[in-house]
Amino acid sequence: MTLLTERLDGGVLRLTLNRPQAANALSRALQDALVAALAEAATDSAARAVVLTGAGGRVFSAGADLREDLGLPVPEAKKLRRALLLRSILAVLDCPKPLVAMVRGKCVGGGAMLALMADEVLLEASASIAMPEIALAMPSPLGITIISARGGRQAAHRLMQANLPMDAGAALACGLADAVQADAALDAAAEARAAALGAMDSTAYATNKRWLNGPLRARIIAAAQAAEAAHATGPHDAH
Repeated sequence: MTLLTERLDGGVLRLTLNRPQAANALSRALQDALVAALAEAATDSAARAVVLTGAGGRVFSAGADLREDLGLPVPEAKKLRRALLLRSILAVLDCPKPLVAMVRGKCVGGGAMLALMADEVLLEASASIAMPEIALAMPSPLGITIISARGGRQAAHRLMQANLPMDAGAALACGLADAVQADAALDAAAEARAAALGAMDSTAYATNKRWLNGPLRARIIAAAQAAEAAHATGPHDAH
């Protein structure tokens, strides 16, 4: 199974990206499963909160699976990958339940965008965030929008423009992470935060979350449209 589902104490639903042999890259099947699981969690009264993580401990997710054969010509396949990633990002952002990202190892590209859509992001002490799109000549208005929303302009410049990975301490300092934990304590910390948030009134939490994330959602959609325009008019791929 590309996505593992586990019910934990405190009404916490744990979703695990389960492609460790492929660095938990976001295949179409994995993203389909994630979007479906989040939609189900939204209406599941037993699921008070969600923890999202990656299997294997070495990589949370390496981003879009660029090696996957989607059965389409290259330009159409690239466009589909962008559409699938946008759908997954919005599914995480729109989840009305509290959602905590628990990150071990490397968190890269689209995988980092996905994690940073969570309400809270907990990093293992040796985790890192990298956004290598510019090194691949790929404009990324979407990545800049997501990074700057949590970490500000300088974090977006460092990751997106200078192509400098960020360790857990730096991510915490700029606001990309909410907490950093030693590996042995990470699971318990993430589950405790999810349970604590899940104990809040669900209607009030969902209403506040929708209001809080509304402007960001609009900017994300606009960024995705800008990326498509850049792809249509320029020589480079846009992510």
